[in-house]
Amino acid sequence: MVLQTREKRSFHFFLFLIIINLILLSLQVPLSQDKTLMKQVLLGLFTPLQAGVNWIWKGIENLWLDYIFLKNVRTQNAQLAAENLLLRQENILLRHVLEKLEKEQEIKERLEPLKFPIVVAAVIGVDAGNIFQSIIINRGAHHGIKANMVVLDPEGNLVGRIIDPVLPWSCRVQLITDETSGTGVITSRQAVSGILRGDGQGRCYLDYVLISSPEVFIGEKVLTSGLDGIYPAGLQVGQVISVSTEDALFKKIEVEPFFQLNGLRQVAVICFDFSRL
Repeated sequence: MVLQTREKRSFHFFLFLIIINLILLSLQVPLSQDKTLMKQVLLGLFTPLQAGVNWIWKGIENLWLDYIFLKNVRTQNAQLAAENLLLRQENILLRHVLEKLEKEQEIKERLEPLKFPIVVAAVIGVDAGNIFQSIIINRGAHHGIKANMVVLDPEGNLVGRIIDPVLPWSCRVQLITDETSGTGVITSRQAVSGILRGDGQGRCYLDYVLISSPEVFIGEKVLTSGLDGIYPAGLQVGQVISVSTEDALFKKIEVEPFFQLNGLRQVAVICFDFSRL
């Protein structure tokens, strides 16, 4: 019995070896010219895994490249936007400078018949208490400006006069609309003379015109007379807008100045002291 058992074991082991050998031989059987069954099995197992890894790697690579690209694009766009803003601001500033130079030249050419040196100045401020009293300009003693010099608007209309203190780089201009101002004037038709004073609200009154004086007409121009010793004769001041005889002695004549404070950006200072004449 023992012998039979050993023979069965030997037979089974021999049969196992034959099967293993057949399997190994079958794995070596060529399925094509250069591929064996083993290679096919390995390829079948690892090719999908390799494809998946490759797909994930490509996705990460593309995401990183896209991130870097978009980051660079955003940086470049920000730089371009900043450069564009700078160029626009430079263009605006240059245009303003050119307009200012052209305006100054235009003012000087228009006022050339006055035959006096002219300094063109910019209005940089107004009186804090009453805008119709005075303005501040960006020219001063450094530019040869002194008190009592005449100030005109770009059209040659009277604005006022320089008053103390005159600083090196700025000064104050008393407007003809100031209540404390006084300007010797005459009417254009019959040369009715009087003293022009401001009402502190943007208009003026022609004082000391007697009832018995020649008639003054609405719409008539008012010019400087030169009798006050400050302003030269013949400067345009304004026009008459109303005439009444409320007072028993003097006429009440309201005058609207030609210069407009609203929008007044530049003025011309006549660099000559007419009080010396």
